[in-house]
Amino acid sequence: MPELPEVTVITNQLNKKLKGLEIKSIEYDWPKKFHWGEFSIKDLKGAKVSGVERRGKIVIIRLVSGSVGKWDSRKNQKKPTNQPTYKPTDLSILIHLKLTGQLIYQDKKTRIAGGHPLPPLNKPVPNSTTRVTITFDRGKLYFNDMRKFGWVKIIEDKKLEEEDYIKKLGPDPLKMKFDEFRERLKAKRQGRIKKTLMDQSVVGGIGNIYSDEGLWRAKVHPKRSIISLNEAEMKAIYNGVRESFKIAIEKGGSSANAYVDSGGEKGLYLSFGKAYHMTGKPCARCKTPIVQEKMDGRSAHFCPNCQRLK
Repeated sequence: MPELPEVTVITNQLNKKLKGLEIKSIEYDWPKKFHWGEFSIKDLKGAKVSGVERRGKIVIIRLVSGSVGKWDSRKNQKKPTNQPTYKPTDLSILIHLKLTGQLIYQDKKTRIAGGHPLPPLNKPVPNSTTRVTITFDRGKLYFNDMRKFGWVKIIEDKKLEEEDYIKKLGPDPLKMKFDEFRERLKAKRQGRIKKTLMDQSVVGGIGNIYSDEGLWRAKVHPKRSIISLNEAEMKAIYNGVRESFKIAIEKGGSSANAYVDSGGEKGLYLSFGKAYHMTGKPCARCKTPIVQEKMDGRSAHFCPNCQRLK
């Protein structure tokens, strides 16, 4: 699953391309994963994209009001009529790529693609994995998902903070202060540090890759309990995760799960990674071979010498 850096990379690219475009239609083939809520295509037709942003691991396409709105069948008291009135509102399209999602934008001159590499990102769209197609006044955005784990939701902006995923999402690790990070960890006193870092209700956006990388930089064993960590170790984890994220964003994200950015290129981060998928290779600090171990249903990669279990 793409983590914070990968979603940041594709969000930044789509923001440049989609901003100002007007929605003409939306089609989908998997109703179970497409949530209209109380809206329909006539509510979105004519809406313009004001920007694309990231929350945790999801992409949010913001739509400006104008022709966007909900149809209201209540009669106008001053001028009785059987015709519905139109009530403008701002909406957002939320997209979670999950394990195998892809986002592909294409117009007459441009194609940008990001996400899982299967089917190949240069394969014509729509194809058998295309779940949602958003047609703009210039070009189309395709959401492909081979295994159908991802989802798309349409919600009002004013209800964004009430949406289940957003409401449960922890703070962004690139924005939160250390004091908040420390207190959120302490609330999970008996939890193991790797599992806790990956808990999206504690911190948003950290997954298997960057929990390994952050803990390697902090010299902390992934099995350590929160209660066993001192102040200096917590600060080292905070800095280690943030440093890993910043490098990954700069390098275009990780290529570990064949994640491909919106320019169609695999991220370069793992060329600079220190722990994740480095099993058997020498630790960059002490040359001890990196080991892999199953923990809480996930794999953990760490140096048994630098990251000793205390």
